[in-house]
Amino acid sequence: MFCIKCGQELAAGSEFCSKCGNPVKVPVVILHDGFDAFIPRNALALWSYYLGIFSLICGVTSIPSIVTGILGLKYAKTHPEAKGAAHCWTGIAVSSFSLVIMVLFILFTLSKLSAL
Repeated sequence: MFCIKCGQELAAGSEFCSKCGNPVKVPVVILHDGFDAFIPRNALALWSYYLGIFSLICGVTSIPSIVTGILGLKYAKTHPEAKGAAHCWTGIAVSSFSLVIMVLFILFTLSKLSAL
């Protein structure tokens, strides 16, 4: 590697050029392995999505899904590179539907029990 200011060859691991004293700037290499498309950067969005799907089986997870969905939307708004808004909205919508069904089921069950 050579100094960008004077062209002097630099010793391995040196932080400054031995001739002119210019600081050595080590190039930063960023490798993209192709998994960026598969691994979302918004964990709250995934939590909302999976809790929302699971809330169809067990309605108790609908409220945490709605909360994580809202937090995931806020995170996606402040960090646009994170994405995940579709997962958040899906989790919120499915959980809201599940919550309504669960409340209706509870009310129906209570009305049947009070009729006895």
